[in-house]
Amino acid sequence: MADAMPTLPGNRTTADAAATNVRPGFVPGTRLPSFTVTVERGRLRFFSGLIGPADTEFTSLERARAAGHRDLPVPPTFLFGLELEHQTNPAGPEGPSVEPRRILHTEQSFVYHTTAYAGDDLVFSPVITNVYRRRGGTMEFIVRDTAVTRTDGMPVADLHQVIMVRHPEASR
Repeated sequence: MADAMPTLPGNRTTADAAATNVRPGFVPGTRLPSFTVTVERGRLRFFSGLIGPADTEFTSLERARAAGHRDLPVPPTFLFGLELEHQTNPAGPEGPSVEPRRILHTEQSFVYHTTAYAGDDLVFSPVITNVYRRRGGTMEFIVRDTAVTRTDGMPVADLHQVIMVRHPEASR
């Protein structure tokens, strides 16, 4: 009896990956390692100050509480920064490495379920949901969806992003 084909996440085999011209670490259905981040008030103030006025409910604890928040609220786009900071490789730490100069961030969106606040511990659970190539294989698009929850499992947001990896060595 022949040896079984190695199985990848999502019950796909290395032959499936080869047939779709996708490297094994980028197979749709691959669950990347989850990680937990504590949202720090100082980082929120810095981020919010960069993207908007300095004295708002996103930078001032006094204004946040006056607006009915228990602490500084987390701007939705801050969650993408936290994810990028902890997942420098688009395929995750287990996937094939990619040179940063070959990466282009092409799309992001999110569904926000509830407000996160400074001091919250947030769990990021990313999954590669699609991979496809264009222009004769010179552009590989990796779609990653990430569920962000509190440690008790309460949903905070669903993040969606698409990155493109350039492969100039591929034939057109």
